[in-house]
Amino acid sequence: MTLRDPQSGFTLIEALVAMAVLALGAVSLLTATEGHAARITALTERTAARWVADYSLTAARLGLDAASPVVMLGRSYPVNVTMAGTSDPDLQSISVAVSSATPATGKGSDATLYRLTGYSLLRIE
Repeated sequence: MTLRDPQSGFTLIEALVAMAVLALGAVSLLTATEGHAARITALTERTAARWVADYSLTAARLGLDAASPVVMLGRSYPVNVTMAGTSDPDLQSISVAVSSATPATGKGSDATLYRLTGYSLLRIE
């Protein structure tokens, strides 16, 4: 084994090992960033779906025809409003289901993002 000059720098193997360690760290950081961005996107979509459900429930309680799909934050969300009677003859149950939609086509998928159930008095004349 020969003695190296302390000022000579890294060998090729040492440089390759250092670059491999840095590459692994960069890949880990990129994966974590992608996961975080996906979670933020899903949270934004669920929040918008909740707003759409609140809007549709209020419209149904007021007796208005809420258009489906509802556009919120630039996306179109299909809404299914179901009204059913309850054991009280003066009270009805209103269920709202908001589905996800692709922004390009506007076609809904089978995934329900948010469900909301409320109650309303029937109109007494």
